[in-house]
Amino acid sequence: MPLADIIIVEDNPAIREALAEYLLDEGFAVRTASDGTALDLLLQARTADTLILDLNLPHENGYAIAKRVRQSFPAIGVLILSARVKGDPSDPQAALADLQLAKPVAPGALAQAVRQVYALARARRG
Repeated sequence: MPLADIIIVEDNPAIREALAEYLLDEGFAVRTASDGTALDLLLQARTADTLILDLNLPHENGYAIAKRVRQSFPAIGVLILSARVKGDPSDPQAALADLQLAKPVAPGALAQAVRQVYALARARRG
């Protein structure tokens, strides 16, 4: 049984596939989407435990997606993974995510962050 069901939302196919491959090897169930529309289709089919969201996405940025997902699926963990992460916890948009990491990220740090976000999401579910 997988550790958690993860959806990676990343428009760069090389990055998306590298992240997916690494997290699959770590024991996570992984689905991928290139934008918010593709994510919506995945969530309609089956919810997820955790989302990994890029910020620079076509049509809708990662913060807007996080806000929408939080309203519809409040128990899903949200990890922002982007080169644009400022690391400023006082930024109101930062509150939309459980955790933010800057790209590039070491694979081990990514797996640890996903586990942390998943644990927070599980705690919200009760």
